[in-house]
Amino acid sequence: MQYLPRMLQALATWVLVLATGACWAAPLVSLELGTEAGFPLGGERKWLMLLKDCQLSNIRFRSLRPGTKIEIRNRGTEESPSYVVTGALTARNTLRLPGVEFRYGEKAAISKWVEKLKVEGMENLTAEKGPFGLTKKQLLQLHEAMTGKINFKTRGMKNVEVINQIARGLKVSVAVDPAARQALAGGEVLQDELQGLSAGTVMAITLRPQGLVLVPQKPSGQEVRLVIMGSDQVKESWPVGWPPQKNPGLLMPALFKSLSVEIDKVALSEALGAIAPRLKVPFVIDYNALARDRIDLDAVKVNVPSGRTYYKKILDQVLSQARLYCEVRVDEVNTPFIWISNFKKP
Repeated sequence: MQYLPRMLQALATWVLVLATGACWAAPLVSLELGTEAGFPLGGERKWLMLLKDCQLSNIRFRSLRPGTKIEIRNRGTEESPSYVVTGALTARNTLRLPGVEFRYGEKAAISKWVEKLKVEGMENLTAEKGPFGLTKKQLLQLHEAMTGKINFKTRGMKNVEVINQIARGLKVSVAVDPAARQALAGGEVLQDELQGLSAGTVMAITLRPQGLVLVPQKPSGQEVRLVIMGSDQVKESWPVGWPPQKNPGLLMPALFKSLSVEIDKVALSEALGAIAPRLKVPFVIDYNALARDRIDLDAVKVNVPSGRTYYKKILDQVLSQARLYCEVRVDEVNTPFIWISNFKKP
């Protein structure tokens, strides 16, 4: 049995260079594997036979030194990368690669990981993912693409026309999920004036009454895009505005301006119409929620006792009489607006 130690020693420094024909496209991916203490004896050969069909250009086994980092390095150039992946075969007979671990036999999953590295690059593969499965860099770039202000009047336009006009000016592509096409093509008309707000917020507002949302996606090998989908198809979507970083009193001082008031049996729609111009910010109404709860702003009559108060308190009083509330939100460039919706049911 003298040959066994010699065979393992040879295997530990074995380099397998796989044949690369004319159809092989850059970048190349090489794999350098070390074994942890307790890794099954002779298991390297089994992993080698598994990995040789996983689109790797080079597989090397070596001793796993203390402090060896599980990482990806680019030994090529930015234009023509050549990735070297350092991994480990563990005592549990698993393959640990940067950010992921595979069980023996998961050839398809390993091949997919290698392909993703080739297509998306080292940074996108290893970077921490946030909302929508995007990296921090991708989210910042998308947010920036949604900051352009709407320079046309929206009230009275068909919702689909607003979406189309905004989409033509974006630096990110917009697609429509087939299941959402019919809802988007309906004849609904936008009831709020959103001129001056930014593209992302206006698109989210415009889609909401049709039960649609805007969802960022990053298909493998492609740029980030926006997809219009039914709200029941996804768990997260581009929001209707953002929580302000500043105190609402600093962001909208007029909201807390003191005045004398008395409202006696006035339609809620009329009361809101009188307050909005004084605050000089858009009032955005969640018509989806109102329709769901059968709330008619023209039918609800509201009252505010005579006395001195301020606009935020007036809004809270009149809206609560219709089971509604308001809050200050901001768009992608911190332009404030008033969001009006129903109280969430427990």
